[in-house]
Parts: sequence; C-alpha cells; structure tokens
Amino acid sequence: MLLSYKYHTFNIPLCLLRFLKRHMCYVRAAGGIIMLNDNSSLITHHSSLKMLLIQRNGRWDLPKGKVEPGETLLQAALREVEEETGINCVSDECGVMSVERIGAGNSSLITHHSSLIKTYHLFRAPKAWFKGPNPPPHKWHLKQTSWFPMTVAVDTVDSPPAGTPQQEEGITAVVWVSPDEWHRRLSSSYGTLRTLSSQFSTPKTPH
Repeated sequence: MLLSYKYHTFNIPLCLLRFLKRHMCYVRAAGGIIMLNDNSSLITHHSSLKMLLIQRNGRWDLPKGKVEPGETLLQAALREVEEETGINCVSDECGVMSVERIGAGNSSLITHHSSLIKTYHLFRAPKAWFKGPNPPPHKWHLKQTSWFPMTVAVDTVDSPPAGTPQQEEGITAVVWVSPDEWHRRLSSSYGTLRTLSSQFSTPKTPH
C-alpha cells in the first residue's frame, strides 16, 4: 500500500495503514480524473483526447475535497470538481477509466476497470485548525482520496470548456492538456498525485 507524506511516497503494509486509521484523524475525500474526447466516441485518436489539471498554490493538482456529511464519494467528487473548476461533469460508478492503445495506428480504446484508484496522504494539521471552536482531536491526519473517472456533461461541452478556477481555494488555473503532458506535470507534483499518475494508464504519443 502506497502512503504519501509531502513530496515522498512510502510502501507500507496494510496492517500499518489500518493502525494509522484507528489512531489518527481519518479524512475521507474524493476527486475527479476528467477526460474529454472531442469526437464523442469510445474510440478516440490520441490527438483528440484532453485531460484536466488545475494549478493550486503554485503546483499542478486535480480537483478534490473532503466528503461532506450525507454525501456519497461520487457525489462529493462531482461537487468538488464543479466548485473548483466551474465545469459540470458526469461519471460512471463502475470503476476507473483508462485509455489503451489498439492496433498499429494512433487510436485508443477507453475502458473501465473494476475498482477505483484510492490514494493515502499523511499530513499534520496546521496550527490554525486548533484555534477554532472545534479543534481536531489529533495533530496527525490520514486522508484517503477516492478518484472517479469523469467526462464533461453534454450540455456544457464547448470544445473544451474553459472553466473558472476557485480562487478562494488557491486555484489560479484550469487547463486541458494531452495525456502525456498530464503525466509529466503530475510527476513533479505531490507524492499522492505521482502515485495516482503511475497507476492511471494513458496512451503515449506515437513517434
């Protein structure tokens, strides 16, 4: 099991992860892996496939956030994506979407797998959290983020939609990039996102 702390990632046994869940503040979060296929088909050319990134506090990131009381993971993911990017998305609940190269040409097949990608992030609560009326019981927090595959809702497609960054959350940019660029930018971001990028397969640009 991969656990991230700041910019580092560690491989830990499942029993240790369960121990951390019991002895730290456990935070459930959800986010979206947003893909846009310009030709609206499951068979897509690499050049027509775009993936969304946001820039948060100077680093490339993906839209995500804590699950609110009464929300499902999927509901939280869809809400956070719309709040942080201004883009209305839809998602399947059947699992993680990936893109696989088929044949000898420049075509790919969008497929689904049976389980979601989940990442784990260990962090220490900032001092400001302890100054409010309901301070957390522990300094250390373990955040589990469930990632859902998403695409832009049909009624909002604008080749692709520009989006509106949620500036109060430190988000300054919403951009669409190629799958290769998506991997490249996340590979230099936080450990959690490097883990996500390594687990999510997209086709490479042909040479």
